[in-house]
Amino acid sequence: MELEENSNAQPPYSAQHPWLLICHGNVMQKQTFFSVSENRYYIKSIPELKEKILSAYADEWLVLQSINSNDCYLWNLISNEKIQLPPLPAKCDILNCLLSAPPHDPECQVIFQIETTLDDDDTNGDEDEHENDNSDEDGDADSINKDEHENSDGDGDEDSNEDEHENSDEHENGNSDEDGDADSINEDDDDEDEDENLLTFYFCKPGYNEEFHKQDVQSIIGYSRLGIWTVFKKKIYILIGMQDILTCLDIDNDSGRITATPMADGSPDLSKSYDAFYKDYLIQSSSNDMLFYVHLIGNGREFEMPYHFQVFQFDFIRGRWIKAESIGEIAIFISFPLKTGTTCSTKDTNLNKECIYFTYGRYLYVYNWITHSISLSLPCPHVSKTKDHHMHWLTLN
Repeated sequence: MELEENSNAQPPYSAQHPWLLICHGNVMQKQTFFSVSENRYYIKSIPELKEKILSAYADEWLVLQSINSNDCYLWNLISNEKIQLPPLPAKCDILNCLLSAPPHDPECQVIFQIETTLDDDDTNGDEDEHENDNSDEDGDADSINKDEHENSDGDGDEDSNEDEHENSDEHENGNSDEDGDADSINEDDDDEDEDENLLTFYFCKPGYNEEFHKQDVQSIIGYSRLGIWTVFKKKIYILIGMQDILTCLDIDNDSGRITATPMADGSPDLSKSYDAFYKDYLIQSSSNDMLFYVHLIGNGREFEMPYHFQVFQFDFIRGRWIKAESIGEIAIFISFPLKTGTTCSTKDTNLNKECIYFTYGRYLYVYNWITHSISLSLPCPHVSKTKDHHMHWLTLN
């Protein structure tokens, strides 16, 4: 394995094969670009990638997110051009992101899956108001309970109060009776309701919209559960529901609405397995004419080490998944445990056909579809053994 290390902040240029981008070091200050075809890695220090997470990309345009906030923007790793995205909620979890096309493309959209609590989705003022209301209610309730306790009289009432006090002590010590258990369950239910999260799509056309459009997922697909998603021919495809139905999300930026169109009647026919661990991937082929479903099965001491794969190709004419018995002169590249990937033709290259390249920890593995064997290599020896690094496959068109 060869190394090229310099202070040049420009990434290496090659559009033929995927690059493995490894962001590592203190606050992700270093980047390693590993070329599978050349078996060579380049260490860079690019300021724009420092303290950033790569959320999505289209060609040479990357969606970058600060590791310290929800600030996001698009950055061109070749021209160094930057497009700031509208602000996202300060209190939210960014679950996933996709970029449908480069910003100059009329069909370009950036879309985020955002999870917030019901209070977080509102303004801070509303949240403070809600807290003050609860405080007042708690104060009033304490006052009423105190008055009732002080004004209670009579032997029967005193005995009743003493019994209630004893039951209260028993409940605190974990020896509550059935009524206490019921109250506890009700309190837990109330806590769950208070902690209920809201899943929302935030989307816009970069450089055009000053604010994100937003629409809650439930209103679009009728489910609150989302599966894996990807971009295929500049459209967003996602698996939804318990049956993982392939669905196309049509984004209308003018109206700020998303409509969902089911594309299949069922999910891929996966082989029955009792393995405790698996991951799924939706991957667009590099030629943009095939959509793959990759099913990764893991085992090992912690059931995390991938050891077998199933691949399906979607038939858009018949609207169903077809199991692939061979992937031919195609190599599949996936980032594990992330749910991203790409493909590449192996024709006239030194890449292995009928193979799946995947990352695990700091290693690069190659699964041979024919022999069902797995080989491994270390793409960059400078990457720490700990998990303070991110790996992504990039295809630069």
